[in-house]
Amino acid sequence: MSDRAKRSAERIRKEIPMVQVLFDLGYHVDPRGGTREQQFSCDFHGDGRDSTASARVFPSQYFCWACGRSRDAITLLREKKGLKFWDAIRALEAQYGLPPLPWEAGDDERRPTLSQVLEEVLHPSETAEQVLSRVDAFLMGICRERSLDPHKVASLWEAYDRVVLFASSGGDSETVRGLAHKVLTASKEAVRKANQPLGA
Repeated sequence: MSDRAKRSAERIRKEIPMVQVLFDLGYHVDPRGGTREQQFSCDFHGDGRDSTASARVFPSQYFCWACGRSRDAITLLREKKGLKFWDAIRALEAQYGLPPLPWEAGDDERRPTLSQVLEEVLHPSETAEQVLSRVDAFLMGICRERSLDPHKVASLWEAYDRVVLFASSGGDSETVRGLAHKVLTASKEAVRKANQPLGA
């Protein structure tokens, strides 16, 4: 695991309470329970219907005696929604308002290409706010890496700003998502033409 992955995972374990993640995923726990350990039914073993509360939640993970293993928020999201490691990290960061960690010297993981980042941005289950946040991060990446012609980048930012303005003036969420996806589609086409890797 890269240093960046370790830092990202550790921050999630430290700053996002496990009980809140479980509650938001529909498990029967009380997010206001404080540090009190709660037991709940785990749906990862047997036929998925746990008739007894076989799992116990702790601050940064939970342990299921029937499964014989513990899961943190990242592992839970990966197994529950079939996500890859970085997709789970980004989903948790977006949902709980954590900005992506900056790249630091020594981060040995290769950065994804702009096209790969864009494909991750186009996640159908995200809210309008999450999509806008990813569009912003994507355009910032283009600017940082100087991957596209500045005039093209400026036009993409202008389109993004129009979507943000529409959202902030009370535009409905489905329309905001649709407009944001149009900006991303235009960005995807520009990236394909430029064919420039991010951080290569």
